[in-house]
Amino acid sequence: MKKYALLAATAALTAVSTGASAAYVSNVQSLAGDFAISGFADGTPLTYNVALTGLSGSLSLAAGPSGSYTVSVGPGLAGGTGYAEATFFAGPGGTVSRTISSNVQVFSGDLNVSGLTPGVYPFVFGMGLISSPISFGFSGSYDGATTMGVLGLLNGLLGTSFSDPTGAGTVAITGTITDTSVTMSITETASGWDGAGVLLAAADYAAFLQGRPDSQAERIAYMQSPTYNLTDGSFAMRNIAVTAVPEPASLALLGLGLAGLGVMRRRKQAA
Repeated sequence: MKKYALLAATAALTAVSTGASAAYVSNVQSLAGDFAISGFADGTPLTYNVALTGLSGSLSLAAGPSGSYTVSVGPGLAGGTGYAEATFFAGPGGTVSRTISSNVQVFSGDLNVSGLTPGVYPFVFGMGLISSPISFGFSGSYDGATTMGVLGLLNGLLGTSFSDPTGAGTVAITGTITDTSVTMSITETASGWDGAGVLLAAADYAAFLQGRPDSQAERIAYMQSPTYNLTDGSFAMRNIAVTAVPEPASLALLGLGLAGLGVMRRRKQAA
């Protein structure tokens, strides 16, 4: 075997055996601001808007190529413990906070993205470094499963009884980034589950009920309340990482591609 083919084969084996080194890590060093999610309870729950305003802090977002991934959430690059909290304005208000000291798997399956070049995208908000608005747009699809732990958390928050962790769907996002804000319009489809917009509507209605039983009168009152079709508040995160590790099948494809390059190089030399 020629030298280049041998190197390519070695790279292929290395790619398959060292999945951790191929991970795509999005890291939130520290980020705080206000949030407002709207449009999920207007009869079209799979189309809604998200606005993050008054932002300060920094983060880096990592995007990988389409493939099969295992995605987890855990402490960021600073190590130790990560922290996140949200304080809600409308309705009953209150603060929800979480600390995380180890990686927790949240998804495993296929992730496909179009309109977004793989790479790492750093952002610093509130420092005047983004001098003019940046428009963006991309779309993607997913087909996989979350974990029973995530289902349990959702059921506890929403009062639901989800038991099937699998689901698929598509999402299309367009938006604008400024020095202190990110605004997004989101359109999704869902198969095997209700979709994020439907979950947002259920959570907003559950917050309105505050433990009271559901009834037609309550639904009418909800539609007339200031909490209808809107979830807003303030948030803060620090030292949080989202890690997407390619599964062996995706890494094998990468390895085969490298091996193919080696074969082509060998043939060219032989000619």
